Amino acid sequence: MLIIPSIVTALAILLVVAGLMASRRDVTVGERLDAYLSPTVEKAPSNPSLEAKQPFSERVIIPLLKRASRAFAWIMPQNRYEALRLRLAMAGYPWGLTAADFVGAKGIVCVLVGLLTGVIGWAADAAPTFFNILLLGGIALCAFFLPDVWLSRRIGQRQTELLNALPDALDLLAIATAAGLSFENAIQEITSKWTNELAREFSRVLRDMSMGVPRRQALTDMAERTGVPDIASFVSAIKQAEALGVSIGRVLTVQAEEMRTRRRQRAQERANQAPVKMMFPLVFLIFPAIFAVLLGPAVPQLLEAFGGI
Repeated sequence: MLIIPSIVTALAILLVVAGLMASRRDVTVGERLDAYLSPTVEKAPSNPSLEAKQPFSERVIIPLLKRASRAFAWIMPQNRYEALRLRLAMAGYPWGLTAADFVGAKGIVCVLVGLLTGVIGWAADAAPTFFNILLLGGIALCAFFLPDVWLSRRIGQRQTELLNALPDALDLLAIATAAGLSFENAIQEITSKWTNELAREFSRVLRDMSMGVPRRQALTDMAERTGVPDIASFVSAIKQAEALGVSIGRVLTVQAEEMRTRRRQRAQERANQAPVKMMFPLVFLIFPAIFAVLLGPAVPQLLEAFGGI
Protein backbone atom coordinates (compact mmCIF):
# COMPACT_ATOMS: atom_id res chain seq x y z
CA MET A 1 0.00 0.00 0.00
CA LEU A 2 2.97 2.34 0.53
CA ILE A 3 4.35 1.86 -2.98
CA ILE A 4 1.63 3.78 -4.82
CA PRO A 5 1.77 6.91 -2.57
CA SER A 6 5.56 6.88 -2.81
CA ILE A 7 5.43 6.76 -6.62
CA VAL A 8 2.85 9.57 -6.72
CA THR A 9 4.95 11.71 -4.37
CA ALA A 10 8.10 11.14 -6.44
CA LEU A 11 6.25 12.07 -9.66
CA ALA A 12 4.87 15.23 -8.01
CA ILE A 13 8.37 16.25 -6.92
CA LEU A 14 9.72 15.64 -10.43
CA LEU A 15 6.93 17.73 -11.97
CA VAL A 16 7.59 20.60 -9.54
CA VAL A 17 11.32 20.54 -10.31
CA ALA A 18 10.61 20.43 -14.06
CA GLY A 19 8.26 23.39 -13.74
CA LEU A 20 10.84 25.39 -11.83
CA MET A 21 13.51 24.62 -14.41
CA ALA A 22 11.18 25.60 -17.25
CA SER A 23 10.29 28.87 -15.55
CA ARG A 24 13.98 29.74 -15.17
CA ARG A 25 14.89 29.37 -18.84
CA ASP A 26 14.53 33.08 -19.50
CA VAL A 27 16.76 33.73 -16.50
CA THR A 28 19.42 31.45 -17.98
CA VAL A 29 19.29 33.40 -21.24
CA GLY A 30 19.60 36.64 -19.28
CA GLU A 31 22.59 35.31 -17.39
CA ARG A 32 24.29 34.37 -20.65
CA LEU A 33 23.70 37.87 -21.98
CA ASP A 34 25.12 39.33 -18.76
CA ALA A 35 28.16 37.11 -19.10
CA TYR A 36 28.84 38.34 -22.63
CA LEU A 37 28.04 42.00 -21.95
CA SER A 38 29.80 42.28 -18.59
CA PRO A 39 32.97 44.35 -19.00
CA THR A 40 34.85 42.41 -16.33
CA VAL A 41 34.15 38.87 -17.52
CA GLU A 42 37.05 37.25 -19.28
CA LYS A 43 36.37 34.73 -22.03
CA ALA A 44 37.56 31.21 -21.26
CA PRO A 45 40.47 30.15 -23.44
CA SER A 46 39.51 27.73 -26.19
CA ASN A 47 43.02 26.30 -26.53
CA PRO A 48 43.45 23.24 -24.25
CA SER A 49 47.12 24.05 -23.71
CA LEU A 50 46.27 27.53 -22.49
CA GLU A 51 43.53 26.13 -20.27
CA ALA A 52 45.99 23.68 -18.72
CA LYS A 53 48.26 26.57 -17.77
CA GLN A 54 45.55 28.19 -15.64
CA PRO A 55 45.71 27.74 -11.86
CA PHE A 56 43.94 24.77 -10.29
CA SER A 57 41.46 27.08 -8.56
CA GLU A 58 40.32 28.64 -11.85
CA ARG A 59 40.10 25.30 -13.66
CA VAL A 60 38.44 23.17 -10.98
CA ILE A 61 37.44 24.93 -7.75
CA ILE A 62 35.68 28.01 -9.16
CA PRO A 63 33.63 26.03 -11.76
CA LEU A 64 32.56 23.58 -9.06
CA LEU A 65 31.51 26.43 -6.77
CA LYS A 66 29.53 28.04 -9.59
CA ARG A 67 27.72 24.78 -10.34
CA ALA A 68 26.95 24.29 -6.68
CA SER A 69 25.80 27.88 -6.32
CA ARG A 70 23.19 27.56 -9.07
CA ALA A 71 21.36 25.05 -6.91
CA PHE A 72 20.20 28.01 -4.79
CA ALA A 73 18.98 30.07 -7.78
CA TRP A 74 15.37 28.91 -7.41
CA ILE A 75 15.09 30.56 -3.96
CA MET A 76 14.66 34.10 -5.27
CA PRO A 77 11.48 35.21 -7.11
CA GLN A 78 11.68 36.56 -10.62
CA ASN A 79 11.14 40.23 -9.70
CA ARG A 80 13.79 40.10 -6.98
CA TYR A 81 16.05 38.34 -9.45
CA GLU A 82 15.78 41.19 -11.95
CA ALA A 83 16.40 43.73 -9.19
CA LEU A 84 19.53 41.80 -8.20
CA ARG A 85 20.76 41.85 -11.79
CA LEU A 86 20.36 45.64 -11.80
CA ARG A 87 22.26 45.95 -8.51
CA LEU A 88 25.09 43.82 -9.87
CA ALA A 89 25.20 46.05 -12.94
CA MET A 90 25.39 49.10 -10.65
CA ALA A 91 28.29 47.43 -8.83
CA GLY A 92 30.11 46.82 -12.11
CA TYR A 93 29.70 43.03 -12.09
CA PRO A 94 32.39 42.33 -9.46
CA TRP A 95 34.46 39.25 -10.37
CA GLY A 96 32.09 38.63 -13.26
CA LEU A 97 29.32 37.46 -10.94
CA THR A 98 25.88 36.93 -12.41
CA ALA A 99 22.66 37.05 -10.42
CA ALA A 100 22.52 33.24 -10.15
CA ASP A 101 26.13 33.14 -8.96
CA PHE A 102 25.45 35.79 -6.33
CA VAL A 103 22.36 34.01 -5.00
CA GLY A 104 24.36 30.79 -4.90
CA ALA A 105 27.18 32.54 -3.07
CA LYS A 106 24.67 33.72 -0.47
CA GLY A 107 23.43 30.17 -0.02
CA ILE A 108 26.95 28.76 0.24
CA VAL A 109 27.93 31.38 2.82
CA CYS A 110 24.77 30.61 4.80
CA VAL A 111 25.47 26.86 4.79
CA LEU A 112 29.16 27.25 5.64
CA VAL A 113 28.53 29.67 8.49
CA GLY A 114 25.73 27.46 9.83
CA LEU A 115 27.97 24.38 9.70
CA LEU A 116 30.87 26.23 11.31
CA THR A 117 28.64 27.54 14.10
CA GLY A 118 27.23 24.05 14.64
CA VAL A 119 30.72 22.55 14.85
CA ILE A 120 31.80 25.21 17.34
CA GLY A 121 28.70 24.54 19.45
CA TRP A 122 29.31 20.79 19.30
CA ALA A 123 32.96 21.27 20.34
CA ALA A 124 31.83 23.46 23.24
CA ASP A 125 29.34 20.76 24.38
CA ALA A 126 26.38 23.06 23.88
CA ALA A 127 23.08 21.31 24.44
CA PRO A 128 20.70 21.25 21.42
CA THR A 129 18.04 23.32 23.15
CA PHE A 130 15.37 25.34 21.41
CA PHE A 131 17.22 28.60 22.12
CA ASN A 132 20.49 27.25 20.70
CA ILE A 133 18.78 25.99 17.55
CA LEU A 134 17.02 29.33 17.15
CA LEU A 135 20.35 31.13 17.63
CA LEU A 136 21.97 28.91 15.02
CA GLY A 137 19.19 29.70 12.55
CA GLY A 138 19.53 33.43 13.24
CA ILE A 139 23.29 33.33 12.63
CA ALA A 140 22.78 31.41 9.38
CA LEU A 141 20.10 33.90 8.27
CA CYS A 142 22.40 36.84 9.00
CA ALA A 143 25.14 35.12 7.01
CA PHE A 144 22.70 34.74 4.10
CA PHE A 145 22.18 38.52 3.95
CA LEU A 146 25.84 39.39 4.57
CA PRO A 147 26.75 39.41 0.82
CA ASP A 148 23.96 41.97 0.28
CA VAL A 149 25.70 44.32 2.71
CA TRP A 150 28.97 43.87 0.81
CA LEU A 151 27.18 44.51 -2.50
CA SER A 152 25.63 47.72 -1.15
CA ARG A 153 29.05 48.97 -0.06
CA ARG A 154 30.47 48.08 -3.46
CA ILE A 155 27.69 50.02 -5.21
CA GLY A 156 28.30 53.05 -2.97
CA GLN A 157 32.05 53.02 -3.64
CA ARG A 158 31.55 52.71 -7.38
CA GLN A 159 28.97 55.50 -7.48
CA THR A 160 31.34 57.74 -5.51
CA GLU A 161 34.10 57.02 -8.02
CA LEU A 162 31.76 57.82 -10.90
CA LEU A 163 30.70 61.09 -9.26
CA ASN A 164 34.29 62.16 -8.71
CA ALA A 165 35.32 61.38 -12.29
CA LEU A 166 32.29 62.88 -14.05
CA PRO A 167 33.26 66.62 -13.94
CA ASP A 168 36.72 65.95 -15.40
CA ALA A 169 35.19 63.71 -18.06
CA LEU A 170 32.73 66.42 -19.05
CA ASP A 171 35.57 68.93 -19.29
CA LEU A 172 37.45 66.60 -21.62
CA LEU A 173 34.31 65.99 -23.68
CA ALA A 174 33.69 69.73 -23.99
CA ILE A 175 37.28 70.38 -25.07
CA ALA A 176 37.23 67.52 -27.58
CA THR A 177 33.95 68.60 -29.14
CA ALA A 178 35.15 72.22 -29.28
CA ALA A 179 38.24 70.98 -31.15
CA GLY A 180 36.00 69.48 -33.86
CA LEU A 181 35.56 65.88 -32.74
CA SER A 182 32.20 64.21 -32.75
CA PHE A 183 30.54 63.07 -29.54
CA GLU A 184 31.49 59.42 -30.15
CA ASN A 185 35.12 60.31 -30.90
CA ALA A 186 35.26 62.45 -27.76
CA ILE A 187 34.05 59.48 -25.71
CA GLN A 188 36.69 57.37 -27.46
CA GLU A 189 39.35 59.80 -26.23
CA ILE A 190 38.21 59.23 -22.64
CA THR A 191 38.21 55.46 -22.97
CA SER A 192 41.69 55.47 -24.49
CA LYS A 193 43.22 57.68 -21.77
CA TRP A 194 41.41 56.62 -18.59
CA THR A 195 41.05 53.30 -16.82
CA ASN A 196 38.46 54.14 -14.15
CA GLU A 197 34.84 53.01 -13.83
CA LEU A 198 33.47 55.91 -15.86
CA ALA A 199 35.77 55.05 -18.76
CA ARG A 200 34.51 51.45 -18.62
CA GLU A 201 30.90 52.68 -18.76
CA PHE A 202 31.70 54.89 -21.76
CA SER A 203 33.40 51.91 -23.39
CA ARG A 204 30.22 49.90 -22.84
CA VAL A 205 28.24 52.72 -24.50
CA LEU A 206 30.53 52.67 -27.54
CA ARG A 207 30.29 48.88 -27.75
CA ASP A 208 26.49 49.04 -27.63
CA MET A 209 26.45 51.69 -30.34
CA SER A 210 28.75 49.59 -32.53
CA MET A 211 26.26 46.72 -32.17
CA GLY A 212 23.46 48.87 -33.58
CA VAL A 213 21.92 50.32 -30.41
CA PRO A 214 20.83 53.97 -30.86
CA ARG A 215 22.85 56.54 -28.98
CA ARG A 216 19.90 57.67 -26.90
CA GLN A 217 19.18 54.12 -25.78
CA ALA A 218 22.85 53.40 -25.05
CA LEU A 219 23.14 56.50 -22.87
CA THR A 220 19.86 55.68 -21.12
CA ASP A 221 21.13 52.18 -20.36
CA MET A 222 24.30 53.67 -18.90
CA ALA A 223 22.26 55.93 -16.60
CA GLU A 224 20.22 52.93 -15.43
CA ARG A 225 23.31 50.77 -14.87
CA THR A 226 25.11 53.35 -12.78
CA GLY A 227 22.18 54.68 -10.75
CA VAL A 228 23.94 58.05 -10.31
CA PRO A 229 21.62 61.11 -10.49
CA ASP A 230 24.34 63.32 -12.00
CA ILE A 231 24.90 60.87 -14.86
CA ALA A 232 21.14 60.68 -15.39
CA SER A 233 21.03 64.49 -15.58
CA PHE A 234 23.90 64.50 -18.08
CA VAL A 235 22.17 61.89 -20.23
CA SER A 236 18.89 63.83 -20.14
CA ALA A 237 20.68 67.01 -21.24
CA ILE A 238 22.35 65.18 -24.15
CA LYS A 239 19.06 63.65 -25.30
CA GLN A 240 17.27 66.99 -25.03
CA ALA A 241 20.01 68.74 -27.01
CA GLU A 242 19.82 66.05 -29.68
CA ALA A 243 16.03 66.38 -29.88
CA LEU A 244 16.06 70.19 -30.09
CA GLY A 245 19.07 70.49 -32.37
CA VAL A 246 21.18 72.42 -29.83
CA SER A 247 24.95 72.24 -30.07
CA ILE A 248 26.23 69.37 -27.92
CA GLY A 249 29.47 71.25 -27.21
CA ARG A 250 27.57 74.09 -25.55
CA VAL A 251 25.51 71.63 -23.51
CA LEU A 252 28.67 69.82 -22.41
CA THR A 253 30.24 73.11 -21.28
CA VAL A 254 27.19 73.99 -19.19
CA GLN A 255 27.03 70.48 -17.76
CA ALA A 256 30.75 70.56 -16.86
CA GLU A 257 30.32 73.81 -14.95
CA GLU A 258 27.27 72.46 -13.15
CA MET A 259 29.02 69.22 -12.17
CA ARG A 260 32.03 71.12 -10.85
CA THR A 261 29.69 73.24 -8.74
CA ARG A 262 27.97 70.13 -7.39
CA ARG A 263 31.31 68.54 -6.55
CA ARG A 264 32.36 71.66 -4.67
CA GLN A 265 29.07 71.67 -2.77
CA ARG A 266 29.51 68.01 -1.82
CA ALA A 267 33.02 68.75 -0.55
CA GLN A 268 31.71 71.65 1.55
CA GLU A 269 28.93 69.44 2.92
CA ARG A 270 31.43 66.80 4.00
CA ALA A 271 33.63 69.47 5.57
CA ASN A 272 30.65 70.74 7.58
CA GLN A 273 29.90 67.19 8.76
CA ALA A 274 33.46 66.66 10.03
CA PRO A 275 32.99 68.31 13.48
CA VAL A 276 29.90 66.21 14.17
CA LYS A 277 31.69 63.00 13.16
CA MET A 278 34.70 63.91 15.29
CA MET A 279 32.52 64.24 18.39
CA PHE A 280 32.19 60.48 18.94
CA PRO A 281 35.93 59.60 18.96
CA LEU A 282 36.59 62.68 21.12
CA VAL A 283 34.02 61.69 23.73
CA PHE A 284 34.65 57.94 23.83
CA LEU A 285 38.39 57.71 23.08
CA ILE A 286 40.26 60.96 23.74
CA PHE A 287 38.40 62.47 26.70
CA PRO A 288 38.71 59.35 28.91
CA ALA A 289 42.46 59.33 28.37
CA ILE A 290 42.71 63.04 29.22
CA PHE A 291 40.62 62.54 32.37
CA ALA A 292 42.84 59.63 33.39
CA VAL A 293 45.98 61.75 33.02
CA LEU A 294 44.54 64.80 34.79
CA LEU A 295 42.58 63.11 37.57
CA GLY A 296 44.74 60.01 37.98
CA PRO A 297 47.20 61.51 40.53
CA ALA A 298 44.30 62.72 42.69
CA VAL A 299 42.66 59.28 42.95
CA PRO A 300 45.04 57.88 45.66
CA GLN A 301 44.61 61.02 47.75
CA LEU A 302 40.84 60.76 47.53
CA LEU A 303 40.97 57.09 48.50
CA GLU A 304 43.13 57.91 51.54
CA ALA A 305 40.81 60.73 52.56
CA PHE A 306 37.70 58.58 52.33
CA GLY A 307 39.52 55.69 53.97
CA GLY A 308 40.48 57.89 56.92
CA ILE A 309 36.87 58.91 57.38
